[in-house]
Formats: sequence, structure tokens, C-alpha cells
Amino acid sequence: MAWASQVAQLAGSVALQGRREDKEGSLEGRAGSKLVQPIPGLQSQLVCPGDVVSAEPGALRGRGVVERGDGKLVATTCGVVEHVNKLLYVRPLKHRYAGSVGDVVVGRIVEVQADRWAVEIGTAQLAYLHLGAIQLPGNVQRRRTDEDTLRMREFFDENDLISAEVQKVHESGELALQTRNSRYGKLQNGVLACVPSVYVRRQAQHLVTLPVGIMVILGNNGWVWVCAPPRVAGSGRQETINFSQMDVRYQKVHQDMRERISRIRNAVLCLVGHGLEVTPDSITRLYDKSQALDLAAWELLDTARCESAGLLEALMEALSAH
Repeated sequence: MAWASQVAQLAGSVALQGRREDKEGSLEGRAGSKLVQPIPGLQSQLVCPGDVVSAEPGALRGRGVVERGDGKLVATTCGVVEHVNKLLYVRPLKHRYAGSVGDVVVGRIVEVQADRWAVEIGTAQLAYLHLGAIQLPGNVQRRRTDEDTLRMREFFDENDLISAEVQKVHESGELALQTRNSRYGKLQNGVLACVPSVYVRRQAQHLVTLPVGIMVILGNNGWVWVCAPPRVAGSGRQETINFSQMDVRYQKVHQDMRERISRIRNAVLCLVGHGLEVTPDSITRLYDKSQALDLAAWELLDTARCESAGLLEALMEALSAH
């Protein structure tokens, strides 16, 4: 299919056999067409377990790379070889989210404990949010007291969805979260889409209000929250000095807003289903193209309908032009 080659081109696919470099250092395929543009300090190649990984003398071996008896470096997992200065490692194509300090995540409260909440964010073990690491309603700045411990369920209860930031990664792999930023807290008036974390990379903004008037929280753990823009109860506005996500309450969302939320959510799943990154730009462009082709929101989940309508071809052209 025509769009399949374009997807491979945008995804940065390269062939390990028969490839060569032009004078500028970019990789070329057998037909001579450029597949990957050179990135200063970072060059990618796909490898499978057992493939020999080329490394400069003195390179530092990271995860996913071992040294054979003959001194050659080989990959131990299927993924993309990444070079950052002298560090060489293999980034798996699909893996369980591990977490890094500063990551924005979306999670679900699974247990309220003595002075902390246990949060499911898709990692191998539960993450924890301590009472001292949250922002109190109304942006109140004070020390936590025993009364706050007794009121923990008023802040977050079981099955509540929250947005948070990874504050610390312990040696055991356990993650400590924090919601001290006013934009973190309980999530309301939206829907959750869970995708593999590899499709959501670190970006400049993870809490974005799209041009169509829908807010999207792109969790680095692959949990994407799509909702109506939060409004403080009683004020009707978000742009207030003392705004806090903790003050947002459930509100009735009108039908037009619900349809836009559903289309954005299905657009996220459609992008992942075709191997494309989830970014605010790709979501917006797919949303616009689906409306231009008169596709219903539910049709975005049907691969056959998307192909017959030419949605992917139109999206590839828009992304390539951009």
C-alpha cells in the first residue's frame, strides 16, 4: 500500500542489510531514497537479539547490549540502537513502562494507606503518592496534620484517576509521585485511552488543550486522558490565579463536547494501531482529516474503513508537508 511505505519513512525504519551512507551521512535504502535524516549525537538502527551492534572504541555498554567472547557487542532485545555521547543501549520497541524522574503520568488509585496512596500506572509494581507530596484544595500551603490523614479519602479515593509527576525512582524500581503542581490532581469529565508507552515520548508539553477545545494529558506511561477543559466550580473559568486541579468537580458535558472527546480518544487509538507516535500535532491532524473525509468517530477504530476512505494517505501527506 502507498501509505505503508510512508509510515515506514516517518517511523524511521532502516534496513540492516545493504544500506549505505551518502556524503552527508544520512542512511539510504536500496533504491537510493533517504530513510533516516542524520541527527547530531543520535543515530538509530533496528536490531534483533543476536545482531552485532557497531560501536566506537571506548563506548559504554548500556541496557540491551552484551559483549561476546570475541569482543563484539551484540543486542539482547529487539529494538532501536541509541547513541548518547559514548553510551550505547537498545531501546525496546515494546516494553513495560519503567519510569524516569520528571515524567508526567496518568494513574488510578488502587488503595488508600496510612499516609499515602497506592497508584497503578502500568509499571511492574505500584507507585506511591505520599500525603506530603500533594497540593491541598485551594492551593493552601501548610504542613500536613493528623486531620489531613483522616481526610485522605476526601482528596483521593479508590478508583480515582489522577495526573501526577514522577518525583523519585527508588533502587527497587518503586516510583514516588507528586502532585504539587496546580495542574496535577484528580481527573474529571473525560475518558481514558491506554496505549503502549513507547508511542508517547517526552515532549515539551504533556498537558495540552487542542485547537478543537479538548484537553489531552499525554502520560509517559501510555495512559492518555481526554477531557473537557477543567473549570473551577462556581467560577466557570480555568484562567484564575488560584486555580488548582484539586478544585475541579464533576460537571455535565454536553453532547457536542462528548462527540469531540470520543473522536479525539479514537484518534489516539487509530494512530497507535498504525504505528504512529501520539503527539498533539498528529492527534489534531488526524482529527481534522477524519472530519474532512466525513468519517464517524467510531469508524476510526475500523482499520478497513480508514483504509478505504484514504485517511492514512491523507494523514501521511499532512505530516510530510509539515
